Amino acid sequence: SHPPGYPLYTIIVYVVASFGKKFATDYSPAYLVNISSCVFGSVASGLISLSVFHFNDEAIFCGHNEIQNKSRKESNQGLRSALQKFSRCSSAISSGLMCSFSPLMWQYNISAEVFALHNLFVASIVYALTQFCVRPDPVPTSAAGALLCGLALTNQHTSVLLVLPISVWVVFKTSMVFKPKLLMKTTISFIAGLSPYTVLPLFALKYPHAGSWGNTTTFSGFFHHLLRRDYGTLQLYSGKNVGSEGVLERTLRWMNDLLNEQLCHPLLGGFLLIGIASVMNPKIQGTLKKKNSKPKNGIKTNYINHAAEAKLLIEAQRMIIISLFFYLVVFHGLSNLPLSNPLFYGIHQRFWMHPNILSFVMIGVGMHRFVVYSSKLSSLLGKLIALAILCLPLFAHKQNYSISDQSDTMHFRNYALSILDTLPMNSLFIINYDQQWTSIRYMQECEGVRPDITSVNLSMMSYLWWESKRFLYDKIVFPGTHYTRGNTIPWINGGFTFSEFINANVNQYNENIFIGGKLNYDDPQYDEKYEEIPHGLVRRIVNRSLSNEERSKIGYSEHYRLDSLAWWRVVSGYLSANLPSKSKYSEKTWERTIRIEFFDHLTSRATYLLDVAVKEKETFEKGQNKTRVLSSIVEAAAWLEMAISWDDVNPPPPEMRKNLGLAYMNMVRSDEGGGFPFFEDIFHAGGDNNDPNQDHRHNWWTHKNQEGVKNWKQWATLRWKEEW
Repeated sequence: SHPPGYPLYTIIVYVVASFGKKFATDYSPAYLVNISSCVFGSVASGLISLSVFHFNDEAIFCGHNEIQNKSRKESNQGLRSALQKFSRCSSAISSGLMCSFSPLMWQYNISAEVFALHNLFVASIVYALTQFCVRPDPVPTSAAGALLCGLALTNQHTSVLLVLPISVWVVFKTSMVFKPKLLMKTTISFIAGLSPYTVLPLFALKYPHAGSWGNTTTFSGFFHHLLRRDYGTLQLYSGKNVGSEGVLERTLRWMNDLLNEQLCHPLLGGFLLIGIASVMNPKIQGTLKKKNSKPKNGIKTNYINHAAEAKLLIEAQRMIIISLFFYLVVFHGLSNLPLSNPLFYGIHQRFWMHPNILSFVMIGVGMHRFVVYSSKLSSLLGKLIALAILCLPLFAHKQNYSISDQSDTMHFRNYALSILDTLPMNSLFIINYDQQWTSIRYMQECEGVRPDITSVNLSMMSYLWWESKRFLYDKIVFPGTHYTRGNTIPWINGGFTFSEFINANVNQYNENIFIGGKLNYDDPQYDEKYEEIPHGLVRRIVNRSLSNEERSKIGYSEHYRLDSLAWWRVVSGYLSANLPSKSKYSEKTWERTIRIEFFDHLTSRATYLLDVAVKEKETFEKGQNKTRVLSSIVEAAAWLEMAISWDDVNPPPPEMRKNLGLAYMNMVRSDEGGGFPFFEDIFHAGGDNNDPNQDHRHNWWTHKNQEGVKNWKQWATLRWKEEW
């Protein structure tokens, strides 16, 4: 996995996938790993509820003076009102379920990502904190908590922002530094939690695998990977972040997201304020000190033990609040992803689940406290509020169900297949796009689709450790240690440019080399020698001289039109009726990028087809053997019309309308006989695309509009004028 390695999650995924191969062959590895994330999220929800239940102990959140006046007999019997019991349960259940039903939490609790496991560890550490407060022996809970902290750090490094303040508080409360036996047991437990990191070098040595990240077989390589130096230690982003948001703005963005996106109503944020205010109220601490005073005759009662326990719970809740603010300040101080980019915002947003869990715990505390206050005014009012609190998760589920329902989602599977199925046998596929790399690699490695294709990640080739990975790609020739910019020190020391890489492999792959994404560095030699031709959702790299030679032949545009139409039939079969819904997937999601990419490549194919057809027409129109390019020009115009009318998310750029006008102009000026060139409509509307109003632009390319076809040069002239 990419830095810092995620060893624990990798082990879990391996175990789940191996189990599926033997005992659940009807289900894909992705489905089973998604189920494991659901389990992690469900357990985390339960632990949040249990933590809130303990934090709402009656010794804290009922009338303190009233409890003080109770006799010891009444205290030992633990008399509590039915309302307080019901409120304690309803606030605990509601906070846990509302957290799970929040859109962000739900999104990552049902998908194969490390964040569901991270959520489980955050909830587990909070729950372990409550057990530390209520159990008399600190050794088992301290050791268990240390183990959880270690394991959490092997999954997500941001766990340290919870582990650090909680650990300091536990060490202080137990005086651990003065208790060697307790310190030793806790330290051993913490180290045991970190032990999954030992599998990184072991697996790299025993099971070297193409597509793996980093060189963890050496000490320097291991710590380089562990410290995320490829991205920048303690950073999310390795790119330029000039003018990026500061701590305050990022924190306000988090608060806005919590109130307006994750809570089913912004007013519920009031419970968070009530919870924080009630816990930080110094009167509570003073009341507990009085209750914890030594009783007459030196008799230590259960009531006093309960009060001491409640005092610890109050302090623990204050540590939750401190940890929340500690996370917001430190994480937002280090995070450098520019939030102005919607996709980067979505990536950054994933790291808000950690503070959201802590917030939902305090919301649960605030709910119960609000019921306690309300019941003092009216018992009936308190009951109604407690009942309403219990119903909040139902409202949250109903409100978020439409965007959270992913039961029939196959977007990335279809996306990967729409690429792989268009590539020739034994091709080289160079990928420099995250969603392409993860989806293609999953289909090849986990489901065994198109193993004949060699896929390689261009960005991974740019790191110094790539030299240790070259032997894993026996079909590829690497002309140096790693990919870099030309005429630089790394290039002089043995690196290679992209043009040198293509030169070394173009003959071996018989020009079946394809690329997805953009180059890391400018490469004038590559631009001069090679050309990228649209090929479905990727681009084919061809020698520019050979490409020009092919273009100079009569009939090239028709040849490309038919070939590319065959590739797009495959793409359309997988995607056109199943494009990610724009109403369900915002610009912050990776699914939306599939929709964007679909229309980008659709437009690229139409533009390229128009370009070669017009140039072919200009080349051969005065010769004896006139070429026939009208079919290509008409199809290019139709696809550009479709991109404009179908893609209602991104407005068409001026150059698209300019090209459309050019297509209509050449249609009007065409002197080819034989009537209007009808052709097949390969696209199928579905989901958000099933809009009858879209037909007014692209129904003319089939036999449906016979009346318009009779006068097609007239309406082509009108469209030419409209676009130009």
